[in-house]
Amino acid sequence: MKFAKQLERDAVPEWRAKYLNYKAGKKHVKAVSRALLRSPRNPRSAAERRASTTSNLELPLPAVRPSHERTRLLGPADVVRRLRRASVSATTPPVVAPPCPRRETAGASTAESPSGLRRIWTLRSEAAQFDVVRDRTRDFYDFMDAELDKVDSFYRTKEQQAGQRLGLLREQLHEMRSRRLQEMAAESEGDHGAASQLSSAEPGLAKSAGSGWAQPIRVKMFRPGPNSEALRAMPQTPRLPACSTDTRRDYSRRPPDDDVSYRTAKHKLKLALQELYRAIELLKAYALLNRTAFRKLNKKFDKAIHAQPPLRYTHERVNNAWFVTSDVLEGHAKTVEDLYARYFERGNHKLAAGKLRSLSRKVTDESASSFVNGLLIGVGAVFALQGLVHGSRLLFVGDSRVRDEASYLLQLYGGYFMMLLLFALFCLDCFIWTRNKVNFPFIFEFDQRSHIDWRRLAKFPSFFLFLMGVCMWLNFSGYGAEGLYLYYPVLLVCVTLGIIFFPAPVLAYKSRKWFVYAHWRLLLAGIYPVEFRDFFLGDMYCSLTYPAANVELFFCIYANQWENPTQCNSSHSRLLGFFLTLPAIWRLFQCLRRYRDTSNVFPHLVNGGKYAMTICNYVLLSVYRIHGSRTNLGLFIASATINGVYVSVWDLFMDFSLLQTQSRHPLLRDVLALKRRWPYYCVMIVDPVLRFGWIFYAIFTHNTQHSTIISFLVSLMEVFRRGLWALFRVENEHCANVAQYKASRDVPLPYHIGPLMDSASAEPTPRRSVADDQAQEQQQQATSPSAPATGSKVAVRPRADAVIGRSLSRRLALAHTQDFVKRRPSADGGGGGGADGPVNEYGEDFEDDDEDDDEDDDEARVGLRRRFQHISEEDLKRGSEGPSS
Repeated sequence: MKFAKQLERDAVPEWRAKYLNYKAGKKHVKAVSRALLRSPRNPRSAAERRASTTSNLELPLPAVRPSHERTRLLGPADVVRRLRRASVSATTPPVVAPPCPRRETAGASTAESPSGLRRIWTLRSEAAQFDVVRDRTRDFYDFMDAELDKVDSFYRTKEQQAGQRLGLLREQLHEMRSRRLQEMAAESEGDHGAASQLSSAEPGLAKSAGSGWAQPIRVKMFRPGPNSEALRAMPQTPRLPACSTDTRRDYSRRPPDDDVSYRTAKHKLKLALQELYRAIELLKAYALLNRTAFRKLNKKFDKAIHAQPPLRYTHERVNNAWFVTSDVLEGHAKTVEDLYARYFERGNHKLAAGKLRSLSRKVTDESASSFVNGLLIGVGAVFALQGLVHGSRLLFVGDSRVRDEASYLLQLYGGYFMMLLLFALFCLDCFIWTRNKVNFPFIFEFDQRSHIDWRRLAKFPSFFLFLMGVCMWLNFSGYGAEGLYLYYPVLLVCVTLGIIFFPAPVLAYKSRKWFVYAHWRLLLAGIYPVEFRDFFLGDMYCSLTYPAANVELFFCIYANQWENPTQCNSSHSRLLGFFLTLPAIWRLFQCLRRYRDTSNVFPHLVNGGKYAMTICNYVLLSVYRIHGSRTNLGLFIASATINGVYVSVWDLFMDFSLLQTQSRHPLLRDVLALKRRWPYYCVMIVDPVLRFGWIFYAIFTHNTQHSTIISFLVSLMEVFRRGLWALFRVENEHCANVAQYKASRDVPLPYHIGPLMDSASAEPTPRRSVADDQAQEQQQQATSPSAPATGSKVAVRPRADAVIGRSLSRRLALAHTQDFVKRRPSADGGGGGGADGPVNEYGEDFEDDDEDDDEDDDEARVGLRRRFQHISEEDLKRGSEGPSS
C-alpha cells in the first residue's frame, strides 16, 4: 500500500488538517525533479559544448586564463548539496556564481564571433536553470519547516491538555477515595453518635453514609466490595483536625444536596480514565504517523537529487522535534494504568493495562456479513414481492370483508417496511461515513469495544426483511394456516420485539441494549439531558408518521377483533391523529429541556417553534380527514406551507450549515467531509422539494380519507428525505468537531474541586482558523510548487454589512452544535452527578461496579489487604502531586 493511502486511512479524521500534507510535499519533490531534468546534467557536458564551438587552431578561453581566475561552474548536485547544507544550518542558501568576466586580451575577438555569443547565452541559460533548482529546493525546505512547526505545536498543545486532564482526574480519584473511607467508617460505627460527628466534620457525608434504625441491617446486608476494601487497605496520610481540613485544601466541598454516591462517582471516573487513555493513544499514533511521513518524504527528496548522506533533514531537524523526543505521553499512559489498577482493578496492573489497551476494537473482515446480507435481502425481497402480488389480487375480489382485511393487512406490512427502509438507509449512511472518514461512532458516543461494523449492523434490517417477506407470503399465498390469516402481523411484531429485547448476551447484545435504552430516553423526553442520540432518534421518528399511525391501527383492529375495521382509520380515529403528532411532541420537549439547561432562546425555542408548527400541521390534517370541509382544507394548506418553508430553511441553514456566502466553496461551508461537492448541491434542491410532499394530500381531495397509496407514497418520500438528512446532519457535526480538533470526549466529573475545575473549564477549545483552511486549500487543491506568484497581498477593510452578514452566517452555521449536551465539565464544576436524571446518564450498565462492590468473599478481602500493604506514604504523596512533565 502506498504511504499516502496509509496516511489517509490511519489519520485521526478530526486532526486531518494538522498532519503533514504528504501530497503537497510530493508535489514539491516532483517540482525539484523537473527542475533538475531541465538543467545541465554536469559541468563536463557544458565544457564539451564549449570546446566544440571553438576553432581547432585556437585554445579554448579557460586555457588562457590565469589559474586564480578559473571558476568551476556548479552542477545541479552541487547546488542541491549546498542548499541542503544551508537550509539545515538556517543560513541563506548559496547563490550560483556567474562566470568570471574575461580579461580584454587577444582572445576577446573570439567572444565577438558567433560561436562566442552562443557560448555566452548558453552559460546564462544554464545559470538561470540552476536558479530554478535553487528556488524549488528552497520551497521544499520552507514547506518542510512550516509543516514541522505545525505538527510540533499541535502536539505540544494536546500534550499539555492531557497533562491537565490527568491532574484533574488524580484529584478526583483522591476525593472519591477519601469520601468512600468516610462512608465505610460511618457504616462500621453504625450508631447515631458516629454519624453526627461525621456530619459536623464533613458536611454532606452523613447523608450519603446513612443513619437510623435501618443502618445495622444495611451494614449486614450490603457489605463493601473488594475495591472498597482495597481503598481501606491503602495507608492513610496523617489525619488533621476536622476544623482545619477545608482550610488546607485547594478546593471546596459541594453542597450536601449535590452529593454524589460512590457508585456514580466510580463509574464516571472509570469512564474518564478510559477516555483519557484513548486520547493519549490517539496522540501517540499521531506523532508516530507524522514522523514516518517526514522520513518518507525526505527519502523521496534525497532519491530525486541523489543526496549523500541520506535523510539528513530527518536526523537533524525532525528527530530533534518535541513530538519525537518527548516521553511525557509515555509517563501519562503509565500513570493512567497505575491509577486504573489501584482504584478499579484491586492493584492488578496487568489486568488494568489489558483493559485500557483493548478500548479500540480491531478492524475485522466482514466479507461473511456482506454475503449473509445479500442472501437475506435477495430471498426476503422475492418472498415479499410474491406476497404483495397475492395480497393485491385480494383487493379486487367480490367479498367486501376480504377486501377490507387485505387492505388493512397491507397497511400494517407497509408501516413495518417503512421502519426497515429507514434502518437500511441508516446503514447505507454508515457506509458513506466510513468511506469518507466521518467519525460517526464518536458522534453517537458508541462504545469502541462493542461498536459493530456497518455490515454487521445491516444484518438486522436484512433479517427482518426476510422475516417480513416470509410472513407476507404465508399470509396471502394460501400456504399458511387459515386460522393465522389475520395474525401473521402479530407474529411478525412479536418475533421482532423478541429479538430486540432478548436478554442473553448474543446477537450484538450491547448494541441492542444501547438501542433499547435510547428509546427509553426518547419516551421520557424532557426528563433526561438531550444527547446526540436522543434528538437524532426523535428526528428519525418524525419521518415515521406512517408507522406511528399504524400503532393505533394495529391495537384498534385487534382490540375489536377485526369487527368494523373502518372505525380505526384516519377518517374516524382522533387517536390516530395524536400518534401522528407524538414524535414532534417528543422533540418539542427536548427543545424545552435544552432551553432549561442553557437559557438560550436561539436556537432552542426557535427550534421548538418548528416542532410546534409540525404538531399544528398534523392536527389540522387530522381534523380535515375527519370533518372535511373547504375551510379545514384551507387551514391545512396554509399551515403546511408555513411549516414546509420553516423546516426547509432550518435544514439548509442550521442542520446542514449550507448557503454560507463567505465560504470558500460557493454556497457551501469551509469544511466539507465528503470528497465531492455535487451531493451538497443536490441535497439543497432535493430536501425542500421532498419537504412539500404534503401537496399530494391537497391535490387528491376527492377522498377525505385519502388514498392509502397516496399516504404510503408521501411517507416513502419522507423516509428517503430523512435518510439524506441523517447523512448530512452527522457529516455536519463531524465537520464541527474537525473545526475544533475534537477527537475525544470530556466525561463530566462527579466532584467540584474549585480551582482545578475552574481552570479546566476555562481552557479554550482550539478552533480551526481561517489560516488553517486557506493553507489546506492551497496545499491540496490550488497550487503546485511551480505555480507563479499571484502578487502581493493588499489589505482591504471589510464593509460593515459584510461583517454583519458573516457574523449572522456563522451563528446560523454553528446553531446545530447546541442541539444536544456535550459531555464536558461545566463552568460550575458540576459533573451532572445526580442532578440531571437517573444515576446512569450514559445508558451503560454498572455490571462491573456491581461485581466489584457486592462481592463478600472474605478470603479475597484478606488478600487485597495484603496486596496493598506495600503502598507506602511516599507513593501517596507522589500520587497527590501534579502530572510529570
